[in-house]
Amino acid sequence: MKPKLKLYLSLFAILVLFAGAAWIAYPKGSKIDLNSLKIKYSRVFKTRLGLDLQGGAHLVYQADFKDIKPQDRADALNAIRDVIERRVNSFGLAEPQVAVSGQDRIIIELPGIKDVNEAIDQIGKTPYLDFRIQDGTTPQVQPNSKGEVSVDAMAGWKPTGLSGKQLQKASVDFQTSGGLSNQPVVRLEFNDEGKKLFGQITSANIGKPVAIFLDKQLISAPTVQTAITDGVAVISGNFSVQEAKNLATNLNSGALPVPIQLVSQQNVGATLGKESIQKSLIAGILGILMIALFMISYYRFPGFLAVCALMVYAVVSLSVFKIGISPVAVVLVGLFFFLGLTVNAWFGFLALLSYIVLMLAGALSPVTLTLAGIAGFILSIGMAVDANILIFERLKEEIRAGKDIAKAVDDGFDRAWLSIRDSNVSSLITTLILYMFGTPSIKGFAVTLSIGILISMFTAITVTRTFLKLFVGNNILTHPWLFGVSKIKATKDNV
Repeated sequence: MKPKLKLYLSLFAILVLFAGAAWIAYPKGSKIDLNSLKIKYSRVFKTRLGLDLQGGAHLVYQADFKDIKPQDRADALNAIRDVIERRVNSFGLAEPQVAVSGQDRIIIELPGIKDVNEAIDQIGKTPYLDFRIQDGTTPQVQPNSKGEVSVDAMAGWKPTGLSGKQLQKASVDFQTSGGLSNQPVVRLEFNDEGKKLFGQITSANIGKPVAIFLDKQLISAPTVQTAITDGVAVISGNFSVQEAKNLATNLNSGALPVPIQLVSQQNVGATLGKESIQKSLIAGILGILMIALFMISYYRFPGFLAVCALMVYAVVSLSVFKIGISPVAVVLVGLFFFLGLTVNAWFGFLALLSYIVLMLAGALSPVTLTLAGIAGFILSIGMAVDANILIFERLKEEIRAGKDIAKAVDDGFDRAWLSIRDSNVSSLITTLILYMFGTPSIKGFAVTLSIGILISMFTAITVTRTFLKLFVGNNILTHPWLFGVSKIKATKDNV
């Protein structure tokens, strides 16, 4: 491929990437809908804000391990975290965080939560579902006209072995009850073991009541009309729609393995978060303006192009925050990315393609921005400029040595690359350590900083270089003064 054609193709690719990233980074959100192309994919890209930016609740729970052996406590604590995580995910929040802290505590962050008390109730609840039949020690209670047994008259129930352990799924359904239509009930679906057991129980108790207990409280005792072999049961208890949803959620999430107690609660107001966003935005804008002023005044024309590349960097970074990352993306996309910078530019195209495929496959999770995360992003802007400074200083040295501008550009980038690579790799190792051993806020800082470092390498080596070669290749604006060089050494080529 001819050099000029390759240069123009690179410029076109950069402009397409910038346009696409700008569309996704649009503050009010953007959407991709491929259903018109008969592809089942639709997604809305929104900025996810953490607890400190949109308000919410910070809860700390302590586990009661008095009945748990010391060697089993770590597993029990992880099990508590998994159960709570399933429960808080049902709240429909932007990005709830559940993490183990120390040896007996769970930290929960619920950004954007509206009813904290309801959330606390749902998190700490330990539902136990149990099916029982009469043990024969008390007179059999006759069902009423609706086929139900009076709850107050019940006593002497024995377990059947069917419980929430065999439950596969709980969902809200609507049925006609007591002459009223669309009454909310909870529909239970059992696994294979539960299906077989429930079939045996109903077959042996036709015309008799089977009681359903929840947390040792009798909530329903329907009379069996016929054997039920499809593994489906219904709990009806004069529920409201919200009560039925809460019950289904708790049954799906399972019971907590050990009791937990709320030991700390902090509520963050949305107003404080809004002020933090405004201050962070002002700080970011002022920082970029000061960087732009310095780069243009000191490095002149290359500095101006670096500012343009910095705009590409900022837009691409924000779009990645919205689209998201994952461990697979870090390994796969990161590998192609480094190969694209070190071996062949076509690997860079594979990095972009693999990232798009992961996005369409739903394998990426958006980055939750916190104050610490925004700080990491702003810091990465400075690191993006640092790479350009290394390149431009090398470029000035090559021009002072009397080299042709085009040759100086190539040599300046090549000789600066090793320093850029080493400094950024060491920074990435630091962010990895912060992510592995840091608190949730430190992890947010590490994630945004690492994303910024990777993208800054791309913009410094590829975008800035493309812009420079585009002008140098056409003999436009190639006077040494425009590159910050006032004196040039005399060589055989320029005497």
